Amino acid sequence: MKIKINQVIDLKPTSRIKTPQGFMICQGVTLAKPMVKEYYAGELGIVDGFEPTDIIGIYTPPDVLFGQPVIDGFTASDVVMMHPQGNQLNAENYKDHVIGTAKNVRAENGYLVADLTIKDKWAIEAIEYDDIKQISLGYAAELDMTAGATDSGQNYHGQWVGMVADHVAVVREGRCGDDCKIGDKQTVKTNEGKSMKVKIGNLEFDVGDNDTLAQAINAQSAELDALKTGELKVGDQAFGLSELTATQATIDKLVADNAALTETKAELEVNQVTPEQIEQLVADRVATIDSAKKLDDKIVADGKTSEQIRRDVVTAKADNALVKAIVGDSIADAEQSVIDMAFKALLATADSKPQPNATDKVLDGLGDKTNVGDEGKNQAFNKSEMWKGE
Repeated sequence: MKIKINQVIDLKPTSRIKTPQGFMICQGVTLAKPMVKEYYAGELGIVDGFEPTDIIGIYTPPDVLFGQPVIDGFTASDVVMMHPQGNQLNAENYKDHVIGTAKNVRAENGYLVADLTIKDKWAIEAIEYDDIKQISLGYAAELDMTAGATDSGQNYHGQWVGMVADHVAVVREGRCGDDCKIGDKQTVKTNEGKSMKVKIGNLEFDVGDNDTLAQAINAQSAELDALKTGELKVGDQAFGLSELTATQATIDKLVADNAALTETKAELEVNQVTPEQIEQLVADRVATIDSAKKLDDKIVADGKTSEQIRRDVVTAKADNALVKAIVGDSIADAEQSVIDMAFKALLATADSKPQPNATDKVLDGLGDKTNVGDEGKNQAFNKSEMWKGE
């Protein structure tokens, strides 16, 4: 049995650098590797032989992932902020979503790897200052529900075939979690095989071929020699080199005082709520209430936090099979993250009921946990606000 599906797959950490134009280049992004990933059967529209809440393993084989059609398809593909509605780019939504491009797609050390260039100012700020730095891969593919096992002996229920690239998405929360993100590591150039030595006192150091560093060290060494016959001033106090203990005690106090001031400033900045944060909190609450009303029009939201509203909805749906599969029998004791997962799962299945014999149905909108929800269908799209996420 084969099913055609628009799907996402998550990426690995990478390095990022900034260009003089302000663009962000993400080098060596690990797109995917041959592996078996778990899905709820309901996510993929599978009904024959499975319950919607059954967890099934789907395999991405190396001959598909590393095939030339996949490599060619993702070369020069678009990078977007969040997955578009229906998990597909088209002429109507292109300008609302695209923030950059992917290039140099290749198979490397058992992974599918690419370099990404992020050009959109809002997206770059979201990656640098907010929590939007995980990545998902959007594509269409056929699902062959023929069970089998990988070369390592891991069993699976079906496998992806005939993958067609669509886009790469920067998201808040991808399937593989915090391990799949745009990293902060900067590339560092080395000077292997080259040597330059500088001398400080009786000690000699090798600084490679770094002329600037050597000059700086030599200048500092000359200053130390001059200090042997002079005095060192710390604030209003002057010390000779024979008074190292007193000098160190004064410096330690200054450092401690500065650290205390810095910590106090950081605490004040953390606890300060900006107008933008207030606006975001209001927007998040409105979105939560809209989603909650969609799932239960009798829900009472007055005087409740967004977290409590989501918990109330999940509690009201306690007998739902999907809720039981995710939360279990004790909703009251469940962590908020589990409650939020169940709330998102209820939203994802609210408008789509699996139909018998619908094995060739295309599942629109399938993505990771950060896909745009149904509550956004009738709202005007604002690209400058999109990076903030839910």
